[in-house]
Amino acid sequence: THRERESFFEVRFMSKFLKFYLIIILLSCSALADIKEENATNTLNTWKQETKFYIDNFYNLTGTFTQIDYVGNISKGNFWINNKKEIAFHYNPPYETVIIYKSGKLFFKERKSESFQNYSINNNPILELLENNSNINKYLNSSIIDGNIGKITINVNEGNERNSLEVVFDYPKPVLRQWKYIDHQKKETNIFFSKLNFVESVQKQYFVTK
Repeated sequence: THRERESFFEVRFMSKFLKFYLIIILLSCSALADIKEENATNTLNTWKQETKFYIDNFYNLTGTFTQIDYVGNISKGNFWINNKKEIAFHYNPPYETVIIYKSGKLFFKERKSESFQNYSINNNPILELLENNSNINKYLNSSIIDGNIGKITINVNEGNERNSLEVVFDYPKPVLRQWKYIDHQKKETNIFFSKLNFVESVQKQYFVTK
C-alpha cells in the first residue's frame, strides 16, 4: 500500500542517516583522540625543554629539605647551590651534619668541631645532574610522567640501579621536588625539597671545607 511504501522509505532513510551520523561520531572521536595525543606529546616535549633549561640554570638556589634514610630516620635542614653548581646540605639540630658536593668530591662531617672527611665521587649521579658537561638529554628522553610529576633516572651504570638517582619535578611546570638515591649497597635515601628560591648570590660560608 501507499502507507507501507512510505514507511519503508522512512526506515531506509533513517537507517542511512543513522549510519552517516555514526560515521561522523567515530571520525570526530578519532580526530579528538589524535588531537589529545598530539597535545600530550607537545606538552611532554615542552616539559623536557623547560626541565633541561631549569637544570642548566641550577645556580644560586636555596631551600629546605627533609631526608628519610633507608631505615626510616627523618632529618631536616637547609641546602644551597652556588654559582659553581656546588651543593651544600646543613642539617638542623640535634644533628650537626654537613655534606658538601664540590670539585668532584663529597665533603662530610657529623660534628661542627670535626674536620671534614672527603671522598672522590667521579661516578656519582648527583654530580652528573649538576655538572654542566653532563648529557642530561639522555635522561630526559627516558623520563616518566606520572600525573602531576615527571621523573628522570640518572644511572651511571646502565642496567644497574645501584648508584642511581631518581629526580622528581613538577609537571607540566618543572620545579625540583625530590631525589631518591640508591647507593652501591642498594640502600635508598629520599630527599624532599621545599621553599625553593633563586637568589642573586649564595654566601661562601656554606661551602667552606677547611
